[in-house]
Amino acid sequence: MSKKEAIVDTCFFNKLSNDGKNSEVLKKVLTDLDYKPVVHPYIAEKELDMFPHFNKLVEEGFIRKAEYSEFIEDEYDKELYEQYFCELYEEMREYLEIKEVKKQIEKLNIPNGQTIYTYRRAGMSLGDVHIILMAFFMKLPIILSEDGDIEFLRSVAERKISGDSYKLDIYNVMDLILMIAEKEDTIFSKKELEKVVLEVKERSRLSEVKQTWNKTHNI
Repeated sequence: MSKKEAIVDTCFFNKLSNDGKNSEVLKKVLTDLDYKPVVHPYIAEKELDMFPHFNKLVEEGFIRKAEYSEFIEDEYDKELYEQYFCELYEEMREYLEIKEVKKQIEKLNIPNGQTIYTYRRAGMSLGDVHIILMAFFMKLPIILSEDGDIEFLRSVAERKISGDSYKLDIYNVMDLILMIAEKEDTIFSKKELEKVVLEVKERSRLSEVKQTWNKTHNI
């Protein structure tokens, strides 16, 4: 089976690797599901670059750092990408404001001398917008994320960018663990998978994982 490229975000990476303490779990989970992790250059340079365990996985060739030239091929693509970036960000900001949720983000106001490719400010979900646009521009099938904003951004991008033929799936860490529990030929043992559930601090889901495993393996 050929591996599917899956875009990975910072929260997903840190949760499944236990903040880098156990990168082998991240590797084993993604390998078992035939996912090849790829990271947006913005995420790699502005968010994950500070983590030595991330850089090690890039050097090993396990994680691929994408280049902007892969999805922004010319000036037209660049203009389109930047236009969509501002539109998606503003729709997300308005959505969060209307929903009156705890998380609120300010209007996008990029300082002089900076661009959407260089500007970094915590809590503004700029990386999420970049990830969604990369997925849609490259027609990649999977995003691995722990961020709830991604689902909303996908719905906006589907309306603004995508044709009917493109389908984007978004999975979080527990989604992948349950997929493995449903696999008959998984490389995990039941005990190993239960340990992963505890390591990613999802003890409340342990019973669900056990039941899924037992059903698949006729226990």
